[in-house]
Amino acid sequence: MRRILIVDDELFILNGLTSMVKEANFAELEVYKAASALEALDWLQRTTIDVVLTDICMPGMDGLELQRHIKRQWPRCKVIFLTGHDDFDYAREAIHQRAADYILKTDGDEPVLRAIRAALEELEAEFVKEEQFEQAKSRFMAALPYLQNEFLTDLLQGEKTAGRRLGEQFADLKLTFAYDRPVWLAIARVDEWADYREADKRLLLFAVQNIAQEYLAGALNAKSFVYEKNRMAWMIQADERNAEGERADLSQLLQGTFERIQQSCKQLLRLKLSFVMAYSSCEWPQIAARHDSLNRVMRRGGGLGHELLLTDMDSEGDFAETAPVEYSARQIGKLIDELGVLMESGQKDDFRQKLVELSNLSDGNVELKLMAAYRLISMLMTVLADEGLLKTTMVLTIMDRLLKLDANANWETTLSLATELGDAVFSRKESLNKQYGKSVIHRIRTYIEANLAGDLSQVRLGEVVALNPSYLSRLYKQIAGESLSDTIMSARLAAATEKLKKTDDKVQDIAVKVGFESAAYFNRFFKKAVGLTPQEYREQSRM
Repeated sequence: MRRILIVDDELFILNGLTSMVKEANFAELEVYKAASALEALDWLQRTTIDVVLTDICMPGMDGLELQRHIKRQWPRCKVIFLTGHDDFDYAREAIHQRAADYILKTDGDEPVLRAIRAALEELEAEFVKEEQFEQAKSRFMAALPYLQNEFLTDLLQGEKTAGRRLGEQFADLKLTFAYDRPVWLAIARVDEWADYREADKRLLLFAVQNIAQEYLAGALNAKSFVYEKNRMAWMIQADERNAEGERADLSQLLQGTFERIQQSCKQLLRLKLSFVMAYSSCEWPQIAARHDSLNRVMRRGGGLGHELLLTDMDSEGDFAETAPVEYSARQIGKLIDELGVLMESGQKDDFRQKLVELSNLSDGNVELKLMAAYRLISMLMTVLADEGLLKTTMVLTIMDRLLKLDANANWETTLSLATELGDAVFSRKESLNKQYGKSVIHRIRTYIEANLAGDLSQVRLGEVVALNPSYLSRLYKQIAGESLSDTIMSARLAAATEKLKKTDDKVQDIAVKVGFESAAYFNRFFKKAVGLTPQEYREQSRM
């Protein structure tokens, strides 16, 4: 959807231009009008305007000054000047300000329509210009640290898979890791923030990373990232020159290095930190399981509970045994999170399919079944509370059975009840959505009928029901089965026929009262819709 704003202080010309552009039937173009530059600026503040067709000579702020405002705040907007003065100075200033076109009012309608069409085509073309690519590339580089952190966090939590595709992702994100060589992992936790303010904590984590980089630089290729509010991780590989065997003594080197990092952070930043390091390297597909192993060591506390400096050496034997179970637990958690999203967005069929996947994933392991059952119930309660449906669903028999269930002994029943409860929730949400949709349609139609001669733009109608104009347009068409513009024109036609039958008002007065910019436009529209001119319809209806 594109929007054009027509600006002229002479109402006769303004209404004529508006009618002309509307009748030209540009695809997906909404037409707005303003009788002054200040009114035009008000429209530009309220919504996105793609093309401005403006007179130059206007009282107060003229068209050239209006263009300067537009270029300063809305540089992508195309400005077309339409003037009755064949003045070289005006034309030169318009060209200097990079106007899309400069047209004399005496040139007629066709040059104006051509200029509008050219401006719209130029807007579309700009999306594929090299400049857009360069801007996207620049923005990508600016966002690169964040993208790297997000990617490595997903990798740490089992959201990314390893293999050759991982190497391509490393290259895309400018990460210098080798996907086909093992990696060492270390994690850190802030045990005590001292008296630092909340606003300073992110800077302190950045300072910790800088201190660590100073110690790890050289023979090691290390990347650190923050993945929770008070947690950091380091993924480490030996420099390629020392990669053979990934340095058998790297474990001792890392322990000594992180000891110095811990001491420096305490002395320089007054931060108490705990560190847990992998005792040995692992392959990239095992990185999430290794993270779980380090987390278990961190939780146990190593006797002191704070300022830890430990490895997972004692957990080495458990690593291979627990990795598959922990992977399944992560997948179950991910599936249940996805189930919550599907329930919130009303995707019933996908919700049922995910429940089947959940059943297959947790099959055969009692602990996984128990964990999955209670996480599933917790997710259902959370979604119901967030949606404001908890009170209405608590009285359902399904809910009573689900909450009294022995989840350990009845995993299949838990899934069955979750499916049944999901169906009930989807049905309730669908009913509420229909009620809301009907309410929006009613409010829109009531407003249209009461304001036929007023502002019935999508922007104004969106303001009436507190919805984005584009979203309102889609919602209205989906529920009502016709577009907003069709509804508006039908309401205007119905009001016009009533006035023609029951009043002696002049045709031009009726045109204004029902919202047409000019009597000529009204006559053309009416004849096209009814097959008769307004006067012929009036005479026929009174026979």
